[in-house]
Amino acid sequence: MEAALIGMIGVIIGIFFNEFIRRANRIESYAQKTFDKRLEIFNELYQRVSECGSLGQRVISEIELPSEERYELISDAIIEFAGWCDNHGLYLPEEVSLHCMTLLMGVEEIPDIEDENQKLERIKNFQTQLRYAKEMIRKESGIEDINKTFASMTKAKYSSPIIEYYRAQKKAMLKSKQQKNIK
Repeated sequence: MEAALIGMIGVIIGIFFNEFIRRANRIESYAQKTFDKRLEIFNELYQRVSECGSLGQRVISEIELPSEERYELISDAIIEFAGWCDNHGLYLPEEVSLHCMTLLMGVEEIPDIEDENQKLERIKNFQTQLRYAKEMIRKESGIEDINKTFASMTKAKYSSPIIEYYRAQKKAMLKSKQQKNIK
């Protein structure tokens, strides 16, 4: 009797254990497919944000563009970008989509600003928001963590005058950002 009871308990435990492993394998398989799809979408998002940056710079720098044409270029780009984000909303976090969709808003007004300081401030803000968007995409897609992992594995040490200047500027920018957060 005891042996039969132990056997039944063993069978039940085996069934639960088997189900647990099967579900874990299914989730792992699904997670890989989801990661691949997200990576593909984030790659395209990064390219689209870069195109927004180029369009914004063009609208800002080409002073001879009539204001109506600037408005139309920017509006069309925003509407197209918003539609793309909506179509890929399953994989994109709302905050990242929102930030990226609003990148170009107001850029068409910059060439009409007469106050040079205000114009430079708006240009700087556009460039900062563009940089933030790219950082968000790198972080959210997991690429930043993967690059850090590869860097720690390869332990590559490289340097050049340009890289040293970049590192110094990045360090100064982070320090400035931290000081602003403290205030």
